[in-house]
Amino acid sequence: MKVAVVLTRIPFPLMKGDKLRAYYQIKELAKQHEVYLFCLNYKDEEEKAKEELSKYCKTIHIEKLNLFSSLLRVCFSVFSFLPFQTAYYNSPKAKKHFKAFVKRNNIELCYFQFVRLAPFAKKIKRKKVLDFQDTLSMNMKRRADNSGLLQRVLFSIEAKRLARYESKMFEVFDALTIITDADRKLLKSPRKEEVHIIPNGVAESYFTYPQPKEKPYDILFSGAMSYAPNIDAAEYLIKEIMPLVWEKKPNVKIAIAGGGAPISLQKEANERIIMPGWVDDMKEYYSQTKIFIAPMRIGTGLQNKLLEAMAMNVACITSPLANQALKAKDKEEILIADNAKAYADCIIDLLDNEQLSSKIANAGKDYVFNEYSLENSCEKLSNIFKN
Repeated sequence: MKVAVVLTRIPFPLMKGDKLRAYYQIKELAKQHEVYLFCLNYKDEEEKAKEELSKYCKTIHIEKLNLFSSLLRVCFSVFSFLPFQTAYYNSPKAKKHFKAFVKRNNIELCYFQFVRLAPFAKKIKRKKVLDFQDTLSMNMKRRADNSGLLQRVLFSIEAKRLARYESKMFEVFDALTIITDADRKLLKSPRKEEVHIIPNGVAESYFTYPQPKEKPYDILFSGAMSYAPNIDAAEYLIKEIMPLVWEKKPNVKIAIAGGGAPISLQKEANERIIMPGWVDDMKEYYSQTKIFIAPMRIGTGLQNKLLEAMAMNVACITSPLANQALKAKDKEEILIADNAKAYADCIIDLLDNEQLSSKIANAGKDYVFNEYSLENSCEKLSNIFKN
């Protein structure tokens, strides 16, 4: 089948959750289908990405958007009910080019990522599948609850618009997917049970990596550091959790890996807080740490970072919020904490008890390979395409 994958970002390099999901799905789908990639983009990061993605895609079209025009559309959307992020990408020129792309390549099915791309689907006479990924309306609501006054107002408006818009997607697409059942339950539509669960996945072969005897980092956190939930988690780790750990273990070192960190976060770097920035291959860092921590307080969806760390046989600690999607067993496959002291206690327990650390790491690794197989996830998606 000729499948057009339609994205708001080029899915390489692998620096954000949506890019990771799209890249690995493309890689797996290419085993059964002809994949044609249509991406929207602002930045000049195309050549390396094209070289990598051409291994799996028959054709790659990167549509350059004009930033000024996008911002202007957002301003005008204040007077409509369209979500701001949908208006941002709703380029008439890009939609025209996409329609021609579908016709030129005789596309049989279009697979869109995020509701913000729904306007691109409306006049396409092909089978159409939308990947919600997360319930973005709830993501915006949680960000509103943790923001200052102006941002709270904007995020609250966006949350309400997204909730209405998400409910309308059942009329536009032939099938809908989402990463977790927890996110599906957050959708406002009475038809939400029709949405297929397609979890993120990990490939066991990819996460086979040499394990050094000495691990230079005691704790690792990673993610796109331009993303508000990751910034919040990093600041929480540095300012509230680690001081409690350092009271008892002053030599503990943490690494915070990921590009785009704001200056305020970069200033926290010192001999105990290592910030390498963007990392080409996170497997190197997973293999060099004793503990992975994801103290997420806002955001939705299944955290790729946790799947990857657990696949790399690292003992993990996270929040109840992040584990809503993951559904790992506390004190068996993962450790769950809901306040700074609880996180610090978990860290100290794992550092002091190698047997406990190994038990959590081994059980966590088995869990993600059993429950979050990339091959199984993409096979389910492929079956949705075929049916």
